[in-house]
Amino acid sequence: MTEEMNRYELRNRYVFTGRLVMLTAFHIGTGDVRMTASSSDSPVVRTPEGVPFIPGSSFKGALRSTIEKLVPGLPGEWSSCGLVQFSKETGQQAQEEAQKEGKQLCSTAWSADLAERKRRHPETAEQVRKELLDRLCDTCRLFGSPFAASHVSINDLYMPLEEWSGVIQVRDGVAIDRDSEKAKDRLKYDFEVVPSMTAFELEMTLENASQKDLQLLSVGLGEYMHGFGTIGGKRSRGLGACRLEGPQVYKLELTGIDEAERNRRLRNYLLEKELKKQFSKEDDGEAFLNTYISQIFEGASL
Repeated sequence: MTEEMNRYELRNRYVFTGRLVMLTAFHIGTGDVRMTASSSDSPVVRTPEGVPFIPGSSFKGALRSTIEKLVPGLPGEWSSCGLVQFSKETGQQAQEEAQKEGKQLCSTAWSADLAERKRRHPETAEQVRKELLDRLCDTCRLFGSPFAASHVSINDLYMPLEEWSGVIQVRDGVAIDRDSEKAKDRLKYDFEVVPSMTAFELEMTLENASQKDLQLLSVGLGEYMHGFGTIGGKRSRGLGACRLEGPQVYKLELTGIDEAERNRRLRNYLLEKELKKQFSKEDDGEAFLNTYISQIFEGASL
């Protein structure tokens, strides 16, 4: 049975945990100042209790962007569309060039040819659907696209209450006229930032992961462990630098074993309520990430 046909069956699940420590202040805006009691022009997102947090979607987007930057430089067969969508004419040309190299454009970037075939020949709808999935790049397979659900889910990152100092800083900004390279008159504003060294608890789940999924996710989390990860807006001002500390990996594997062992693992998983008892814990989260990163370079010229 193919992976695509088997996508609704739980085959494995990995849970990654750790602490995301801010090396600089950061700003993740609410998008609507009416939703807060803050008088700032751009308040940070908060829980109902007024404590700043990092939306899981914000970290997921930042992690995906981090991985997409690195994929083109990895040795071997890797692909990432970077969520760039081609026009019909540009896409047709790019698709022809890709086919000369025995490749296909990612469906997220360009699917006009398949959509046209489906419109002209409705009876091919199922075949078109399969081709859309087959053409997805590696990052779209991992993080999702309009044609396939994500394998990764990330909880909102909350601050341990005992570490919340209650301090929110306010910084000033001014709009710049890019033509004159001068500040625009009467366009001064302010925005809130959460101070540096604030820590948030990270928990993310990777489900039905392939070898490539694990390798790509390890590459991205490795960047955050080295302090090169970022989160939030206004990063050109020096905001949003962060580091992942104390990563741990918990694993539930239901393939490659006999039926009795699979049933035992699945039973324990369904009955246990504590994360550390549900999954087998890898000895060292950092070593786990390094192992999968090293696999990418096995056989490559170093």
